[in-house]
Amino acid sequence: MSESRATARPPRVWVLVDDRPGSTSQSLGLAQALGWPFEVKELAFRPLAALHNRLLGASRGGVRARAAVGLEPPWPDLVIAAGRRTAPVARWIRDRAGGRTRLVHLGRKGGDAADLFDLVVTATYARLPPHPRRLVVSAPLHGVTPARLAEARERFGARLGALPAPRLALLVGGTSGQYPLGPRAARRLGGEVAGFASRIGASLMVTTSRRTGRRSARALRAALPAASFFHPWSTGGPENPYLGLLAWADALVVTGDSESMLAEALATGRPVYVFELPTRRSFRVLRALRDAVEWRARAAGEDGLPPARLARACRRAIELGWVRPARDLADLHRELVRRGLARPFGAPFEAGRRDPPREMEAVAARVRSLF
Repeated sequence: MSESRATARPPRVWVLVDDRPGSTSQSLGLAQALGWPFEVKELAFRPLAALHNRLLGASRGGVRARAAVGLEPPWPDLVIAAGRRTAPVARWIRDRAGGRTRLVHLGRKGGDAADLFDLVVTATYARLPPHPRRLVVSAPLHGVTPARLAEARERFGARLGALPAPRLALLVGGTSGQYPLGPRAARRLGGEVAGFASRIGASLMVTTSRRTGRRSARALRAALPAASFFHPWSTGGPENPYLGLLAWADALVVTGDSESMLAEALATGRPVYVFELPTRRSFRVLRALRDAVEWRARAAGEDGLPPARLARACRRAIELGWVRPARDLADLHRELVRRGLARPFGAPFEAGRRDPPREMEAVAARVRSLF
């Protein structure tokens, strides 16, 4: 793009979003931080999107026809997207724009092959290899800002402000590839957090998420004091008070399965406690297998280690995205605790404010440098 064109108007920006709240929060948060006007393109996917991105290539074949209607000229100067399924669509848009569109991708699954994009932003715990086009951050990006928290504090004041202070917020994720959260675990979670709230004399505010599931949500609610504020997630239900909980909380407990909720809780500057869930046995097995491929990829040429041919094959499998390093969120939890940003659940309560991470500014500056 020429300098005269760049100064004549801000870049035309599209944000591709799907039905994953964590991905949407990252993409919209970055778009808002840039300060440029942007259009949101909501994508709905069909079964073809389950294919590996290397098979889909630059394609909108995984997108349902109705959701693809808005993907038409004038093409954008910049596409921001997150998650695996949006990556082929972003690349397809760039092809239709004759290669002029810049692509910024957030997350490890879509951005594991950094050479396919202009900038990829991934977290440290994703353990992806260094690349000139990869920017590594400590936790996922998000759209929680002081202004949004102030607005939410006012909007939800009638519902949450009457609760006696201090207020303890419990943010509940759910079953994931690494962690299960069934009714029994949810009941234990509710009981232990209720006990914590009682010990520090706090009111308890609780919200579940899309992944919690109805049976686990019911088990969690049964373990909480009757006076607790409890919002079960539902499609088309009443306004979700999630931002209100962030705004009114004096401290927060977050289940360790959700890196996005952890990052958003840290943005409040309040004490954050990570509630560890038991790790799936299947995750431990898959991590061991992936770690073995990584080890062999690094071992070329060393005496007594795998042959160079096997090492090259393992390295190539990682480069092509067929084998992706395991994302172990326990690595994130340890790093947050090491930096003093979070505490493990069960640690003594410490009131007060903390300086939240400020990585969004660095990412936005890197994106602006593309133009």
